[in-house]
Amino acid sequence: MTATLLILALTVVMFIIGRVRSDVVALCALSALLLTGILTPEEAFAGFSSSSS
Repeated sequence: MTATLLILALTVVMFIIGRVRSDVVALCALSALLLTGILTPEEAFAGFSSSSS
């Protein structure tokens, strides 16, 4: 839980500062959650798929 909150806080700070593009910040946060094992690959990439077909 601490790692999740730390990644979230760092992500919010990076969004506010704005020196790094927001898509890069979001992908880095996603990668950090994957590497720490907080998210499984299925959970992480579920937002990129479409179940409409």
